[in-house]
Amino acid sequence: MAEAKRPLTRMKKSMSPLQGFLFFLVTVGGIVLLIYTAPVWRALLVAGILAYLLIPLVDRLEQRWGGRRALATAMVYILIVLIILSLLSAAGALIWGQVPQWGQELADALRELTRWMERPFVFLGFTLHPEVLFGYIQRSTSNAVTALPLGSGWLGSIAENLLWSLVVLVSLFYLMRDGPKIPAVIIAWLPPKYQADGRFLLDELDTIWRVSLRVQVIIFAIIGVLLLTSTALIVWLFRRGWLPLSPLGLIVLIILVYAAIQQIDNLWLRPQYMGHALKLHPGIVVVALISALALTGILGAIIVVPVLASLKVLALYAYNKLWGELPEEETGSG
Repeated sequence: MAEAKRPLTRMKKSMSPLQGFLFFLVTVGGIVLLIYTAPVWRALLVAGILAYLLIPLVDRLEQRWGGRRALATAMVYILIVLIILSLLSAAGALIWGQVPQWGQELADALRELTRWMERPFVFLGFTLHPEVLFGYIQRSTSNAVTALPLGSGWLGSIAENLLWSLVVLVSLFYLMRDGPKIPAVIIAWLPPKYQADGRFLLDELDTIWRVSLRVQVIIFAIIGVLLLTSTALIVWLFRRGWLPLSPLGLIVLIILVYAAIQQIDNLWLRPQYMGHALKLHPGIVVVALISALALTGILGAIIVVPVLASLKVLALYAYNKLWGELPEEETGSG
């Protein structure tokens, strides 16, 4: 009987060609689906980051109000929506009040730029005519715009952004309400002998992401204050006549100041503070930030450093597990 069962066991463990083909199709289909639905995951990632920052406030209100999680979530959610609407309204009112004056200064800058582009200049013995390059760029831009589909105009972009904002807001509410249940579900999926390790790793990752996001909120606040104050100071000095610049020179100066502040953020502020907080070398943080900005934009730059720190924790755990050096009391302390 034992010999008769062996072929059956061997047949159960082997994979038929049809099963292998179906597994390949499911894998490829899953990858294609992930790529096709990338905007959805991007919106869910934004909602997850916001919920991760707000869940401690929801937890505190829940404890104060006797375990009423839904009420605490609704109060925090309404507060955040009101803050966002207030900031947008204030920014809109400020911009709208400055639009006539900014429009005139921008028109003067464009006229000055046009006059500058019409003047040829000599470079390495060659006479260059900027208007030729300017005309080529203008024609290329016009052709690219006319080649876009009808739905990708200003109205289409606004409607699309509103829809994704709605996805973020709806996801934010449910993640704030039910987010604390996710770690318990993940632990329950693990085999019993790995659940202590799972709790330890989740605690470590939770510490990494919480520290990282809090540091980034502080950095964003510092950068925002620097941008606003520098812009207001430059515009005030220009309108007082204390900056001997033309409107085009004003725009160039603001762009240079913005670029300098961005470089301070990428090359010093963020690498130093986040590298120290997450125990990563500042050089690694700089390279990761620049690569993430080039490949994925601002959202990638927000998550790339905690992702690297998380991979470091997982790699150390795997290394210690392979060599049997992970202390039992450490895995059970989470």
